[in-house]
Amino acid sequence: MGGTTKPMIATVVACLAALAAALLPWLRTGQARRSAFALARSADALGFIDSPVRRGLVVAWYLLPFLTAAVWTAAAVQRPGAAAAIGAVVGAMSIAAGAIVIALVKAETGPVAAIATGGVALGSSAWLAAERRRTMKGMERGGGVT
Repeated sequence: MGGTTKPMIATVVACLAALAAALLPWLRTGQARRSAFALARSADALGFIDSPVRRGLVVAWYLLPFLTAAVWTAAAVQRPGAAAAIGAVVGAMSIAAGAIVIALVKAETGPVAAIATGGVALGSSAWLAAERRRTMKGMERGGGVT
């Protein structure tokens, strides 16, 4: 599994960065700066989360810390396929959340960082998936991976 070590580390680090981006300021209202989680909570309190689709998106966003921990765990137990798949979900969620906020409001640094780190998470997840495929093909041929 030596071929997947670097992309697995990159995927974990990118997902941790995406989680950190969610904690940065996403919106300033008056003197308050809100993180992505505070922004979602405020939108819910104001009644903007009024459909099952929107509710599902907010619930999925609150799962970001869990999904980041799942990527870390998958990497720790040498499950590159799971790490790549979950890392791609984290990346896609981060990009989507950042893009939605930038499209709707004048955003702070958080959404921009979320899009950037989400892109890195997607890219590193794709790299990990490609390395895993290459490793699996090498094993099927009966040879070791160099």
